[in-house]
Amino acid sequence: MKITFHYTYIIIAFGFIITGYFSNLIIFTSIIIIHELGHYLIARMLGLYPKKITIYPFGGITTMDNLINTKITKDLLVALSGIIFQSIYYIIIILLYKQNIIRDYIFNIYKTYHHNILYFNLLPIYPLDGMIILNLILNKFIPYKKTMQLTVIISIITTIITLNLSYYNFNYTTILIISIIIHNIVKYYQNINYLFNRFLLERYLHKFNYKRTKKIKKITNMYKDKYHIIKEKNHYLTEKQILFRHFNEKK
Repeated sequence: MKITFHYTYIIIAFGFIITGYFSNLIIFTSIIIIHELGHYLIARMLGLYPKKITIYPFGGITTMDNLINTKITKDLLVALSGIIFQSIYYIIIILLYKQNIIRDYIFNIYKTYHHNILYFNLLPIYPLDGMIILNLILNKFIPYKKTMQLTVIISIITTIITLNLSYYNFNYTTILIISIIIHNIVKYYQNINYLFNRFLLERYLHKFNYKRTKKIKKITNMYKDKYHIIKEKNHYLTEKQILFRHFNEKK
């Protein structure tokens, strides 16, 4: 497993150190690493392939090297695992505090960072856990490509609302975090067509066994976790037939 520290985290860490808040940095970083280890360990247990963990000022991002057409339930378990591991860590800290092993000062710092990181990561903003979880739930009911487009819209709206609510607490840390968030949203939006084509290509090259079949009118209405029959004029085409034609017409 590879763990990297984003340059914005290094800037924040340097600020903590020169101002004498080294213990705050250790606590803050430990929460992020435990959270991301949750994603990593559960992904490995489910047979998925986490590639690296990148630490940011607001949390971390575990980059996966998996097929897009992984089962939604597996992806959802991985997305929830960070929150679960962080919460278990919090319970352990509470138990240690009640045994007088941890001082009031350290416990209060931990509690503040735990809640801030947890609540922030639950926001429906890409690439935070809240948006990943919401995206996966939406994939159950909405076509894959439309879900990606909706993810961008929800992320932008939530970012604007968050900026307005935090207007009076604006500082250099907030600017760094918002800059990273906006960069990731823009990058995700730019990659929608690429991700959708990869989604289609995986289904063309690999055999996935889905229990549910969905009738659709066009290829852009394809879902995750469903097999498709496409109506064309007065007859139906199987998913494999329409994908074969789709990729061979591009040659």
